[in-house]
Amino acid sequence: MASTKIINVLKDDKFEEILDLFKDSLAKEVIFVLPKTSRAFKNEEHFIILEHEAEKSDKKISLLCSSPDINKLAKKYKFDVLLTKAVDDDENKEEKIEEETIAEPAMYRENNDDNEEYQFVTVSKTKRGLDDIVKQEGQSLKVTLRKEQPTNLDIKKKPTYQSVDDIKNIWREQSERVLVVKDSMWTDINNRTKKSFKNFPRRLIIILGGVSIIVLGAIIYMTTGSANISITPHKQPLDFQLKVSASDRFSAVDASLNKIPGQMFNTEKNASQTFFATGEKDVAQKARGTITVFNEYGTTPQVLIATTRFQTSDGLVFRTLKGIVIPGTTVVGGKIIPGSINVEVIADKAGQEYNVPANKFGIPAFREKGDTIRYEKIYGKSDTAIKGGIIGKAKVVTEIDFNTAKQTLTDQVAKDVQDSLKTQTAGLKIINASAVKLKALESTAKTDEATDSFTMTVNGSIKTVGFKEDDLNNLIKQYVDKKQNFTIVPEKITKNYADITFDEINNTLTFTANIKGDGYAKVDSDKIKTDLAGQSEMEIKNYFKGAVGIDSAKVILSPFWVKRIPRNGEKTSIQINY
Repeated sequence: MASTKIINVLKDDKFEEILDLFKDSLAKEVIFVLPKTSRAFKNEEHFIILEHEAEKSDKKISLLCSSPDINKLAKKYKFDVLLTKAVDDDENKEEKIEEETIAEPAMYRENNDDNEEYQFVTVSKTKRGLDDIVKQEGQSLKVTLRKEQPTNLDIKKKPTYQSVDDIKNIWREQSERVLVVKDSMWTDINNRTKKSFKNFPRRLIIILGGVSIIVLGAIIYMTTGSANISITPHKQPLDFQLKVSASDRFSAVDASLNKIPGQMFNTEKNASQTFFATGEKDVAQKARGTITVFNEYGTTPQVLIATTRFQTSDGLVFRTLKGIVIPGTTVVGGKIIPGSINVEVIADKAGQEYNVPANKFGIPAFREKGDTIRYEKIYGKSDTAIKGGIIGKAKVVTEIDFNTAKQTLTDQVAKDVQDSLKTQTAGLKIINASAVKLKALESTAKTDEATDSFTMTVNGSIKTVGFKEDDLNNLIKQYVDKKQNFTIVPEKITKNYADITFDEINNTLTFTANIKGDGYAKVDSDKIKTDLAGQSEMEIKNYFKGAVGIDSAKVILSPFWVKRIPRNGEKTSIQINY
């Protein structure tokens, strides 16, 4: 059994074949002899796999290679690195050695065991197993591959060992030999080139050079040249009004009816806040609150008139402020559900004693009539305290307190609606974002009502149509073109909006656009290019003198020898200065 195995790896050997040889080897140490550009050892993952297999099989791995990158990876994964002379002298200096000229170096090992032996294996590009390689002592072995020529491998049980210095010298000599060959080749090429130019007639070279310069100059003169024309068209002040409609029912700009497409938006927000009462006066105020009235009596609704009494278990009486109809019972999923309705109640008398927590209320009128079943089945309950009852000095909500709270929440709702609208309408124009519609506000206390604090809630919404400003500019452009035969530049006009209305039934926004600015005479750039092609400087001046709608023009011809507009229209550029 060989205790050391040397595997010669070729440039294009596959890693899978190399790994199989490594796994099947019975040797305790495997040395890989690599070319500088081994594809199998370029991938760091292959080093990880080899390291894992080495640990699993308790084998030692050594590498002999002149590639600094491969040696660096080998050291990273704790493989032994046998360096060549060139690498040993300067690890950072890259030696360019042709792989085909490198001989397989003999390996050195200090041998204290007469039974130690080496086994040499060459990996082939063609797939094969270890059974294709048979080891014999002191004899040459023929290995026949399926698609390659037979190869002789001399395998000796106890080879003649060489020192590490000898191995490194072999690699250095191969490198120097390749470099000498390359230097000789380039020297020969240079000598031949110089000799060819030396034998070439100098006069002929001068003539050919002169002709080339003349031809090149003629080509440049005839093909180069460009014209840059800057035109200032005639302008006219604009000041007119345009009544426009925008809706999500319109799919395109309609200049005949002044319609533009739009997108519908409906945004609603609410704001709520608690405020302190600042007023103070003597009051006699009744407690009030909201209760839920239940009907468990039957499926028939129960009618209760305004001022119906509800009584707590302590005998405190509260009355309804309006008449109500309590729905009858219903059956849902086999379960009887009582009918219910919310109603506001007020204490029968003023005073703090009527400020009661959540409670149950009976209707004494049913009990007084002897209708015990109705008294038990129709009742009221409150989820929150009934409060506000007081006699004496107390804090009250002043008109200023109430209006300040209302204005604060109104401003907040308007801001929230507008911010939400901006988020939704990115890229679209909204001209009535401030037209927030407020719903009826809610407050836990009114003006002159006794309370230390009160909570107010304001709801606001806006329903409008957003549109693209480019569509409006297009409509204005068509209008100016039709009415005055001018064109507009959006950046040169201003637009103000008035008479803004929104039709909620048809989802249509109608407004008047007030337009001011300048309109400009139309300039046909393509016609000007065609008319001026090949024209001289004088002809260009005469052309623009008679041009209608052009206030001034500036023409720049380049290079300096160009005296006419190029006939190739692509070499003429026109800029319109508005």
